[in-house]
Amino acid sequence: MINAALKLSRKLLGAALLLALLIPAGRVAAADVPTLKIGYLPITHSLAVVVADHFNAGKYQKLKVEPIKFSSWPELLDAYNSGQVQAVSELLVLALAGAEKGIPESVVSLSHRHGDILTVAKEINAVKDLKGKRVAIPHRMSVHNILLSQALKKEGLTLKDVEWIEMPPPDMPAALARGDIKGFIVAEPFGTKAIQSGFGKELLNAKDIWPNYICCGLVFNPDFIKDYPEATREYVESFAVAGKFIDTNRKEAISIARKYINIDEKVFAEALSHDATYSELHVKRDEVEQLQQYALELNLLKKPVNLDQLLNLSLLPAEAKGKK
Repeated sequence: MINAALKLSRKLLGAALLLALLIPAGRVAAADVPTLKIGYLPITHSLAVVVADHFNAGKYQKLKVEPIKFSSWPELLDAYNSGQVQAVSELLVLALAGAEKGIPESVVSLSHRHGDILTVAKEINAVKDLKGKRVAIPHRMSVHNILLSQALKKEGLTLKDVEWIEMPPPDMPAALARGDIKGFIVAEPFGTKAIQSGFGKELLNAKDIWPNYICCGLVFNPDFIKDYPEATREYVESFAVAGKFIDTNRKEAISIARKYINIDEKVFAEALSHDATYSELHVKRDEVEQLQQYALELNLLKKPVNLDQLLNLSLLPAEAKGKK
């Protein structure tokens, strides 16, 4: 009986050793892959984050991904700066400001191109009508602050000619309805929500203010990239593929996004009609330089930041394969 048990034990041990030898070299257990927590806001600029999660959750080979939704830019920024998340879909002016303060950041991709509008009360018919009125922006350190400044500049006005205030994007439509503000410029779908509710109208498309403006980007903690380069590359590629899917499958992309972002389908569809695109997400240095120059002119930055350190242009694939 003892001899039989010993023989069985040896056979089991041998089988276990054989199985271990058959596992491909370099493969790690699922528990050993890093977890990437990525922060985003419930806006159209974050679509690639949620679409990538929909198609790839539980399927990534080199990492696990946990999207975390925040309601305002300050909350998202605090989470990144405190290490609660390792990546964010973030306002690029905030990324520049963070780099100026020495916060470790790597911009690896844009989150979108275009898709923002200046929404105003029904009685406002021109930018000059905003003089002396209260106008909301999502954050002082945002391209929307710059866009508002540029729109006013074309009319011979400055930001000092309006009462601009910071406001969380979801609060803006209600504030416009109450008359607390007379206009706002922010990521969609909040302008569209105000328009479809009947108390707001589109005054300008942001692209008409500044044709090549850039707003949000995919920002990583450089330490995560250094420690997990292949995992980072896998995620960034999935992000790019998601962007192409959004542009070629708008209806399905909206259906997916609504599982993450509570927005009416009709509002979502119209919001994406404001020239938002997600296919060409490569960061162009000259566009970032122009963004930085405008930020310096508005004293959003005290000095130029080192773009060689901030921008990581090697991770986004030259041509991501579209998802069918």
